[in-house]
Amino acid sequence: MTDTVRRIAHEDLKGVAADVWLARLKRSVAERVQGGVLYPDFPSAEIQRQFVGSAYEDALDEAGRFYRFAQESMGDRGYKQSCGRGYLDFGCGWGRIGRFFLRDFQADDIVGVDIDPDMVAFCAGANLPGSFDTIVNGQPLPFADGHFRLVTAYSVFTHLPPHLFRAWLAELMRVLAPGGLLVFTVEPPRFLDFIEAADPNSENGWHVALSAYKDQLPRMRAELAQDGIAYLPSGGGAYRESDVYGDTTVTAKYVAKEAAPHGGEVVRYIDDPARFFQAAVVIRKRDPNRPQGFFARLLARLSGKA
Repeated sequence: MTDTVRRIAHEDLKGVAADVWLARLKRSVAERVQGGVLYPDFPSAEIQRQFVGSAYEDALDEAGRFYRFAQESMGDRGYKQSCGRGYLDFGCGWGRIGRFFLRDFQADDIVGVDIDPDMVAFCAGANLPGSFDTIVNGQPLPFADGHFRLVTAYSVFTHLPPHLFRAWLAELMRVLAPGGLLVFTVEPPRFLDFIEAADPNSENGWHVALSAYKDQLPRMRAELAQDGIAYLPSGGGAYRESDVYGDTTVTAKYVAKEAAPHGGEVVRYIDDPARFFQAAVVIRKRDPNRPQGFFARLLARLSGKA
């Protein structure tokens, strides 16, 4: 960078509306320097599609919808009073989601983690805000209890087998501060219908791959009805073998049940295909000094915890 070009900072975004910020990020695909500031880089279109199924402006549009959902949730009074400081992008991939939150956090308070060291290396060298670390399945995160005010995990729990779903949910609740929010996505039960309808002759490679597993649907439907979670060990390439990565379907009741022992209450659950391909969820870590909200009490009753 020259003396007249500097990396974009949180201070550059004060007062900037969310839609304007999205437009600037989309513009950065072709124009990485805007107004004398350098925007984050992108990996190749092939790598983007490999991880998120789309690239550049389309990939950012999808991320922008999730960002706006998080913004709606961050207006919560409990979140505003949270004693946590930082933001964690869990399963950061190539940094598609995390870059949005520079509008809300100082770069020094942003952390991205992933099991893929290649993606962590990319993020560290792409002028993305924050610091980046490689994590290991089954190992604790290197952060103190209650460190983060906000944690996001976009299209991460949609791929975790049951033991990792439970383990990572518990770990994220540990590093979340009371009043803090975990904003993430899950595959709702309608995902099994999506597999059933998958076209083996589609031009979409993921659809073709899913169509090969239709014989697994009776097992998955039975497991979903009994346990609230069903896992398809489809695998996802390097660092994502089928024992740790696949396609996972859960019920809202299961999410609430697993969050509750760790102080988590589901305060939002949106399963709207017109808005998100997956279901979007917000879990707030309970503050012992604040009573549960109505929605949390309702989900607790449904999950048999109250």
